[in-house]
Parts: sequence; C-alpha cells; structure tokens
Amino acid sequence: MVSALVLAGGSAKELAAVPAKGLVPVNGRPMVEYVVDALHRCPDIDRICVVMPVEYSFNRQIEEKLSIVLADGNLLEVLKAGINSLNTEDMVLAMSADIPLITPEAISDFLQRCSKRKADIYYSIVKDDNIIKHFPSVKRTYARVREGNFTGGNLILLKPQFVEKNIELIERVLESRKKPVRIVRILGISFLLRFVLGLLEISQIEKRIGKLTKSACAGIITPFAEIGLDVDKQSDLELVEVALAGGVHE
Repeated sequence: MVSALVLAGGSAKELAAVPAKGLVPVNGRPMVEYVVDALHRCPDIDRICVVMPVEYSFNRQIEEKLSIVLADGNLLEVLKAGINSLNTEDMVLAMSADIPLITPEAISDFLQRCSKRKADIYYSIVKDDNIIKHFPSVKRTYARVREGNFTGGNLILLKPQFVEKNIELIERVLESRKKPVRIVRILGISFLLRFVLGLLEISQIEKRIGKLTKSACAGIITPFAEIGLDVDKQSDLELVEVALAGGVHE
C-alpha cells in the first residue's frame, strides 16, 4: 500500500468562481471529491493527503485516513508541502484533483504496472488511441515517439527524495509541461531533433532523464484513458459531467 497526495489547488480560471481548481463543481460535487472517493475505495491506498489553499471538509468515513494541508503557491511548492506532511521515505502516489473520472481500478492498474519495474519515479502516459476511443471529442496535447503518440497522465509514483534532489529540473519541466518540445529541449539538442522527427523511443527518454536526475525513471503506459483526461477548459468540464451522469460524449 502507498500514500496518495492530491494536489487540489491551482486557478479555476473560467471554469467556476471557486478559490481552487479542485473545488470546481461537477454535477454538484467538487472535482476533488471524486478523486478522493476513488482513492478511498482503492485497496492499494493507505493514507490520503489533499493539498489546497482553503479549508474543506470531506465526509467522516473518508476523513479517518485523510489529512488536509493548507498550502498555496506554484505546483512544486504545493507538492513539497504535501510530501513534507506525509513525512515518509516510502513511495508516494501524486495526482491532480482535476481528474474526476479516475477509478480505483485505474489507480490499482497503474500501481501494478509500476511494481513490475524498479525506479525512483514512474510517470503515467496514455496513447492517443485510448483517449480517442473513449473520448473522441476531447482535445489533448500529444508527443510523438517511435511507439506512437502519447499524452502525459496525471498519476506519478515517486520517492520523496527524488523531489529534493531535483528541484531545479522539476521547476523547468513544470514550467514547460504543456509544451512537449520545450520539455524535450531540456534533454538536449540531439534529443530535440530526434523528437521532431519522431525517432525517439520511450526507453531513450527514460535513460536520459535518469542520467540528468541520477535516478531510475520509468514511463508507464496505461490503457485507462481517464488517467490522461484532466479538466482544463469548459469543454472538458462538460465532457466529464456527461460521463459521470452516465451519458456518452460524442
């Protein structure tokens, strides 16, 4: 079992007039509640820590193994606040609160896939085919590698020490997280060229990042489209509302 860290802060922008993105209502419930519910029902999750800039209460049953940390700032600062609160050297499952379609099955499957490899950080990625199959209307940012086109997922399993060792690099990556070309540029010009040509392999990216961080890194391909579907804009919000209401979004 692992501890889970839910990052529920961030700007809601034009989604809703709420103080944190995780509190954006989806069919009458804040997005973060769907994520915490899924974690609570997942047999592989021990403690749950939610980081947000405002006080908030969940139901009593969930709160038995849940803590809330009040923190604001950029994504890295919020991540560090959550990790410090968990106060563990064991692996931590970090995720954003804007993935209300996440399920216990998707979480367990990701952790199971991670368990088959030895690494310091595992990053979820989702193939475009899976996104298009389940959510044909959604627009995602994809990176093209030899194995296909992938979008970044919203589950990361990592050792807390990885964050402290690589703060500067993590800051650079987070600043460029919506721009695949910028991220690849961090790896070096030769990598950028191969990326543009679609010649990079996932294993090559893992090795390069591992060399930069002096850590073992693994990209984990997940078949669960909901891991790659975060709510960034109004069309995303409408899609998840329909999906959670039991409808099909064309």
